[in-house]
Amino acid sequence: MWIGAYNMRTTINLKEELIRDLMKRTKSRTKTHAIETAIKEYLQKKAIEDLIALSGKVNIETDWRKEEEAELDEYKNHC
Repeated sequence: MWIGAYNMRTTINLKEELIRDLMKRTKSRTKTHAIETAIKEYLQKKAIEDLIALSGKVNIETDWRKEEEAELDEYKNHC
């Protein structure tokens, strides 16, 4: 996850056609905004894929109804 507000200037070689298409699709006025948008969307997509890959691999045994009742009882006792 991206945290912070540090900027990094960099030089990269990209095909102008790709950048134009990216700017149109992201409705960006600048190349920087278009590339940042694309990177954020890519990272979000990959994070979702990672979570989906965990499906069935994480075993959480909890009785949520029992826990909810306990929380409600605690709330009622404090009111």
